[in-house]
Amino acid sequence: MSDTPGRARLGRAYWRLWTASAISNTGDGVLIAALPLLAASVTTDRISIGLVSTAFTVPWLLFALPAGAVVDRSDRRRVLVITDVCRALLVGAVAVVAAVADVQIWMLWLLSLGLGIGEVFFDSTSQALVPSLVAPDHLERANGLRWSAEIAGNSFVGTSMGSILLGVAVWVPFGLDAATFAVAAALAVSLRGALRVAPAAETERPPSTWRADIREGMRWLWSHTLMRNLAIAIAISNLAFAACESTFVLFATERLGVSDDMFGPLIAVVAAGSIGAGLVAGSLVQRMGRRFTVLFVSLAPAVTMLAIGTLPITWWVIAMTTAQAALITIFSVVTVSLRQQAVPAHLFGRVNGVFRWFSWGAMPIGAFVGGVVADVFGLRAPYFAGAILMVAAWSLIVLTVTPRRIDEAIAAAA
Repeated sequence: MSDTPGRARLGRAYWRLWTASAISNTGDGVLIAALPLLAASVTTDRISIGLVSTAFTVPWLLFALPAGAVVDRSDRRRVLVITDVCRALLVGAVAVVAAVADVQIWMLWLLSLGLGIGEVFFDSTSQALVPSLVAPDHLERANGLRWSAEIAGNSFVGTSMGSILLGVAVWVPFGLDAATFAVAAALAVSLRGALRVAPAAETERPPSTWRADIREGMRWLWSHTLMRNLAIAIAISNLAFAACESTFVLFATERLGVSDDMFGPLIAVVAAGSIGAGLVAGSLVQRMGRRFTVLFVSLAPAVTMLAIGTLPITWWVIAMTTAQAALITIFSVVTVSLRQQAVPAHLFGRVNGVFRWFSWGAMPIGAFVGGVVADVFGLRAPYFAGAILMVAAWSLIVLTVTPRRIDEAIAAAA
């Protein structure tokens, strides 16, 4: 695994984690495509079908905070292994049921909920592990490559296989997903001894309760000006993005005249923009500097949103939406890398859990508000409202993300 200089710089342990993430995300992509199709074949009730997707996303609101505490209390490698083994057993059980009997809709609800919980713990833990596996000046590249692998697995490789495998036999996509989790667990086991920082469970710390751990994460984030304001800015940004995304399918089909057959390829083009951005994020930060990159990629989406709302022409909207997806990816990579350096290692799980719970919690609110705004003012209105929100988020970032604050935060966490 050390054929190229880039791979050698990131190290074997990182590439094991990257491979585990890529494989498990490919399996997730298979079920992302297969689960709704299977649910639609089991029942015609729209609410029941919608609950399959809802059950996968709800755990981020319910378990992000306790997952952060678990990450800081436990051997992070062990959390990865247990999470993937549990997911493999869960999906494998459904595969066995699908092979010998009819799958019921409640089984799909439980499966989605279980996979969603597993995703929270796996993603929280792997994000906390990256700073232990690579040098600080390689964080943007490492996070960008992981982001690209995640999108490629979820949006391209896995999803393209899901419907095909479901057509072969109902149990096949579940069996494949179970196998991907098993392989990912085996790769996580191989991380033993590869960490540069001792797991949180091995550091000296006074006994505490789960609630105390979560409160400590909240207090740290609230008292840290840079991280607190960055969390608020990202929450505002997520509000804007979710407002636009929630009505995009209607905007594409009704305003642009995109057919159902063409909507999938359109989303694939947008996802390709995110993958490309993840691959170049590290190099971009090295050339432009972290602060300038953050300022640019946080303001530019306001321009793309205005461009989409002002000129609803198909090719133009596709270009702007793809550019927007790329900008979001770079922004995410840079801000995650900054958190990994600015938050003390023994607190990262808790603080990151609170950070993501707060900033991601704005997304369902934004989706609801976007639907209401589109219904009252038209399908272009969410893009104009989103642009205003993005300018507000950018203004907060300008005032907060200064070179002095970044340097002080990183020095304090070291």
